[in-house]
Amino acid sequence: HNHNQNQNYDYHRQQPRRSDQDDSIISTDDDYSIDNASSSNSNNQQQVPPSPSAHSYATNESSSFYYMGGDNYSVNFNSKQCDASSVQTGPTVPLTLTGSSSFTMPSPSSNSVTSYLTTQSSLNMATATTGASSVTTGTSSGNTSAVLPQLMPSMDAKQGGGVMDPNNPNNKREWLSETPLGALDPTILPINAIMNAWAKTKSSEGAAMVEHWLNRVSEEQQAHNPRVQTTTKMYTMAVDAWAKSGSKGAAKRAESILQHMNQLYQLGGLNAHLKPTTGIFNAIINAWARSGEPNAPKRAEQILEWMNKLYMEGNVDVKPDKYTFNTVIHAWAKSKEKFAAQRAQKLLESMQQMYLEGNCSAKPDTITYNVVINAWAKSGERGAANQAEQLLAEMHKLYNSGNLDVKPNVVTYGAVIDAHAKSNERGNAARADQILATMIGLHQGDPIAHGDLKPNTYAFNTVINAWAKSKEHDAAEKAEEMLVAMQQCNIAGLKPDAFTYTAVIDAWAKSRVRGAAQRADLLLERMEREFREGNEELRPNTFTYNAVINALAKSNEPGAAARAERVLHNMVLKSSAESSSSSSKNDSPQIKPTTINFNTVLDAWAKSNTKGSAIRAEEILEWMDRLHKEGNLDVKPDTITFNGVIDAWARSHDRRAPKRAEEILAHMNQLYQEGNYDVQPDTYTYNTVINCWAKSNEPGSAKRAEHILAIMEQNFKNGDASFRPNTRTHTSVIDAWAKSGERGAAKRAEQILNNMLIQAQNEGNADILPNTHTYNAVMNACAFTKSSSSSSSSSLGNSNCNSNDDLEEALGIAFRVFDALSLNRSNEHNPSSSSQIGDDNANLAPDAYTYTIMLSVCANLIPHDHHHQDMYSNHHHGNDHRFQNAKLLFERCCADGYVNDFVLRKLRQAVTPDQFLELVHSSSAIPMPVSFGSHHNVSVNDLPHSW
Repeated sequence: HNHNQNQNYDYHRQQPRRSDQDDSIISTDDDYSIDNASSSNSNNQQQVPPSPSAHSYATNESSSFYYMGGDNYSVNFNSKQCDASSVQTGPTVPLTLTGSSSFTMPSPSSNSVTSYLTTQSSLNMATATTGASSVTTGTSSGNTSAVLPQLMPSMDAKQGGGVMDPNNPNNKREWLSETPLGALDPTILPINAIMNAWAKTKSSEGAAMVEHWLNRVSEEQQAHNPRVQTTTKMYTMAVDAWAKSGSKGAAKRAESILQHMNQLYQLGGLNAHLKPTTGIFNAIINAWARSGEPNAPKRAEQILEWMNKLYMEGNVDVKPDKYTFNTVIHAWAKSKEKFAAQRAQKLLESMQQMYLEGNCSAKPDTITYNVVINAWAKSGERGAANQAEQLLAEMHKLYNSGNLDVKPNVVTYGAVIDAHAKSNERGNAARADQILATMIGLHQGDPIAHGDLKPNTYAFNTVINAWAKSKEHDAAEKAEEMLVAMQQCNIAGLKPDAFTYTAVIDAWAKSRVRGAAQRADLLLERMEREFREGNEELRPNTFTYNAVINALAKSNEPGAAARAERVLHNMVLKSSAESSSSSSKNDSPQIKPTTINFNTVLDAWAKSNTKGSAIRAEEILEWMDRLHKEGNLDVKPDTITFNGVIDAWARSHDRRAPKRAEEILAHMNQLYQEGNYDVQPDTYTYNTVINCWAKSNEPGSAKRAEHILAIMEQNFKNGDASFRPNTRTHTSVIDAWAKSGERGAAKRAEQILNNMLIQAQNEGNADILPNTHTYNAVMNACAFTKSSSSSSSSSLGNSNCNSNDDLEEALGIAFRVFDALSLNRSNEHNPSSSSQIGDDNANLAPDAYTYTIMLSVCANLIPHDHHHQDMYSNHHHGNDHRFQNAKLLFERCCADGYVNDFVLRKLRQAVTPDQFLELVHSSSAIPMPVSFGSHHNVSVNDLPHSW
């Protein structure tokens, strides 16, 4: 989330992951494990030869045996007794046994035996007895697999010794260290079972232990121990263990194992059987796909190319298959690499070509297309949604022509819809809506043939999220229509969840239409009501409350700040109730107020224009501080919080505002000096305090504003970059001078403007370049210059009253600054032009406010009959220079298209009624009706649209 003052949440990302969504489009958990390795075969599995023992069993055929349990028990296999004692429990491992073997068996820890989870063949088990209970299972024969949490054999089994504690870290390697080299016996230590047990822990320690056992077996083989031999499956287990360990550098470690295995194979001799296979290559590629390293997709593709090279050279055991390609494509889809989607598309095309050339194992399937579509959806590239749609159309075409392996399903459509939702292109939400409608139509047209196109909540949520993110004027209404459609579809399993409502609320929050905040509030109330009535899916969460608070805060509706605070109070209460009822510290809270929520409400109060809003903002700050001191670490006042309170004072129109703002600033500085770095004042803080002085109209406000600017400049020179003044800082100081009415205000404003230009040029500091607002502020300072004749009798002798020379100077400054601003617009079309003021910022140009101010300059500083030289032009209109300047300004304003009601109002003040009508008529290329009557009747609607 973008946790800033604007609260631009992406609610799509809080949607719970589903099995048919994003990364889950292709599962990499077990697809390429040793159990699925295409190279694995029975010859590679370590067999345990028969050995007479007191603890033995017999079966008619070889069985791969797994068991879950804890206590001693006895099992009757085909009426042949097998009991076990002296056993340990732990992780699940397989054990393959042939005939009657000696081993120790874990037994159940309770009065029941857990049912067998996997069966490769049927096994006739009459009874399994443990204490007072027994379990009867079915009849079978052949190779069987049950479940065994951990096989930890006794190191002294031959002598009937005790069992070592597997949970003791010091014992983990003792089995091997205490067994002399050359004496490792699989009848005592079932090697494959132990390695697989460690591999299934999915940890770096487990992977290291698998590799440790692999190395020991290799050493035993070199020591000519006839009972053990390294196998391809052992190497694959080691690679797979690292792939699933989640540890840093696991992919490189896995690849080094493959490299070592390949070197041994190339040497031949005892290792001639260690021929790399598709399975181990797939495991390596999977390791890279899982690694999260920046070069993962590139390295995965390089290994694919290595495989293909070996295959083309005649090694059919390393033939790339669809799992190989799908994993590499998935690696690209997950990456943030530029052109990742194009790489995924190229791999799909390579699969198609390889399949046409005879490699049937590389035939693309639905998963392949889904992952490529997902890559386009995640790319964010322009045209990505269209690429996704083309792939969907291609799938339909292939399926309709008889290729049943590429049938589009709900995941396919969901990915295409998601591509449109993420495209940010105009009309994307409507297109996503249409695709969902197509999917629903196909399913309803033939529910049997298109059973895998049954719409789900995720598909609807994605379309709603697309509407929420779109800028269409009716986006919020469309989003809520989707919510209603979900409730009326009568499709089993399809119902709105918390994300659905949150996305609709967010759509209303972003709409800014009248009544949007009320709609968001009502949707939250509906969620809360249905949740209380037992609908667990509609439990509001943090994101829901965030969206409602955001909607209210942005609405600027009367009472919105108070309503936002009410929602925040409700959120805090529910969070407190959750904490009190939590059964475990590990329970994840559904509602968690944060500093951002409080800052959003603070901002709503600051912009509410409500009496007492600044006081209320301070009370919220105190509330936050109290919650934090009570132990809520997610709610802590920060710089944005204090800035919001200062801004509330700046907007309050309260006479106490500037002094209170400075007190809060001083408090922030004190907290920062004491070590609270979360409340360090920044440029925005000082700008807001300066703005507070500018708006105050208090005597001496301009000098105080400039004093704060001087403090900022000194702190910045001392090395604190957070105090760096910017354009807004200087513009606010100029604005303070403009509103001060003090003598020399216009001159000082121009000096600050010129200093900005010099400093920006000398330091190369673009952050201090004046903008149109800066120029307007200087002109405004001129417009507010007061003459002694315009002051009341009580103000005689007041230092704020200006002489005629001051007025002449202000008039000259106003037109000089306006000329500079206008010249910048000319320079946009003529780069060779230059001027002293404004040459550093080519984006400057007069706006509607510029013309409003300059017409005020004419009205305030040029009398109708004044014989003053025209400051804007050498043209004259009799002796009325005010009219002449007003005329030229109005004509330029018409040409620029900035005429509005404010411009017309200032024009009326600058000229006589007859002159006003003359200007309106003469400036228009379109004949104006004579029936205007009074000049007061003319409005913007009566003027040409181009104005």
